[in-house]
Amino acid sequence: MKLSNIIGHGEIIRALCRAVEQNRVSHAYLFAGPEGVGKTTTALAFGAALLCRQPDFGDACGQCRDCRQAAGQNHPDLHRIAPQGASIKIGQIREMLRRITLSPYQGQRQIFLVEQADLMTQEAANCLLKTLEEPPAGTVLILISDRPQALLPTILSRCQIFTFHPLPPEQVAGILKRETDVSREELELLARLIGGCPGRVVRLAGMNGGYFGFRQKVVDLATGLGRASVAEAFRLAAMVAEDKELALAYLELFLLWYRDLLVWRETGAPGLLFNQDHLSLIDREARLYSRTRLLDIIKEIEGTRDSLLANVNTRLALEMLFMRLAGAA
Repeated sequence: MKLSNIIGHGEIIRALCRAVEQNRVSHAYLFAGPEGVGKTTTALAFGAALLCRQPDFGDACGQCRDCRQAAGQNHPDLHRIAPQGASIKIGQIREMLRRITLSPYQGQRQIFLVEQADLMTQEAANCLLKTLEEPPAGTVLILISDRPQALLPTILSRCQIFTFHPLPPEQVAGILKRETDVSREELELLARLIGGCPGRVVRLAGMNGGYFGFRQKVVDLATGLGRASVAEAFRLAAMVAEDKELALAYLELFLLWYRDLLVWRETGAPGLLFNQDHLSLIDREARLYSRTRLLDIIKEIEGTRDSLLANVNTRLALEMLFMRLAGAA
């Protein structure tokens, strides 16, 4: 729970530490960037630094009562607001505003993290905007979003924005080595597969079979869909749609798989592939598709992913996608 322990995002970390050290903290921040890149981890560490009684060069000391409570996620002045169901509702924002009017329990600040802020309803966003216009002293709001373009422009204009970019493979490998128990041989492949967003692997690492087991399910599903009937496609869509976050993970790996088929078909260069350990299968599957069809499939998957992020019905969106992919080969 310290900014100095975060791998990567050096310029952002330095700017946040400098703001704490110089006591020039904004009332509202937006941490924007792809899912799994480290936004929430950084927000929690920043919150700990803001609450720390004796910050060390703008970072949390890690030893005081406030730091221990922040690390244990039980600090009474560090609040997290996340979607309830499909959205962040106006009742949640009203409850947050009620808390803002109260004095901090322990220190001089209250920190509010609004996760997946782009999923606020219109009413909730408008309610939050009133607070951003006249923020109470000692309140710091940190909005976290994978899709900042979905937020109201008036909200964006009132936040200090930090954009998180995918990490280079060597930094991803460092995080995975620290956070998971994957073998040394798997690190390089994982660092290439996850597109600079290690949080995706960390979340899937605890699943039965781990990340590679999950990827194999995705590969089996992709190859099977190309030969499936429409009825089978609907059955598979219902299975994947049971967990929206897992469905998004399926779609991200779908994109890498069909991208590899396209790249191999057009270049025949193994070094350009993400799934290099599946070269023989990629070679066989790529022969079944035309260039145009692969481009269409990639666009359809991207559209479905964007629809899920925009909070459409998960099962309906996957049914439409899987029906288009059924028998595609």
